[in-house]
Amino acid sequence: MRLLTKRIFQVAKGIMTKVDNKKQIAREKSIERIRNSAIHLFSKNGFSATTMEMIAKHAKVSKGLAYNYFKSKNQIFESILNDYLSKQEALNAGISTNQAAVDYLRELFQKTLEFLVQERKTLILLTICKFQPNSLILSKKMTENIEKRFAPYHEAMKDRFKKLGIADPELEMLYVKTFFHGLIMSQCTDNDVYPKHQIVEIFLSRYTGK
Repeated sequence: MRLLTKRIFQVAKGIMTKVDNKKQIAREKSIERIRNSAIHLFSKNGFSATTMEMIAKHAKVSKGLAYNYFKSKNQIFESILNDYLSKQEALNAGISTNQAAVDYLRELFQKTLEFLVQERKTLILLTICKFQPNSLILSKKMTENIEKRFAPYHEAMKDRFKKLGIADPELEMLYVKTFFHGLIMSQCTDNDVYPKHQIVEIFLSRYTGK
């Protein structure tokens, strides 16, 4: 009797687990559709002109379900930004620190280029939001979040510039930041037309003397 009860419990538990897994998969798919729709609509109409109702309709979910996952369109935007930054942090963390400064910079630039291609839609959205007059508060929060999360990597970069004999690592970081912004803008506008990889090598020649 005990064995039978135990078996019934195990079967019931297995069924409940499968049901829970299906619900979780459905939940993740709905959230992804909402986020992708928000990226599309924010980029097309602007943040201020886009409503939760528009996002829900585009994602083909009810407005109630959209609000169940996100309290507001601001929260959707923050979720998109957080996901983007988490991926970029993982990229930076995956670059070996046990290599020469120039090799580190080359790998960082090349992987960043690949990342920009993969995340082009999100990149365009974030770039547009920074320049929208009605999204100044959002843009300020976005900029502060980015600077805070990437502060450790900026410090690591400055250490490498010191090893390269750069007299003013802080100023050099501003130079690199400007270069990065150029890569980002080229990815938003020119996509694959711009010879980005060749430009990276030209930039790195600044440190190799070639």
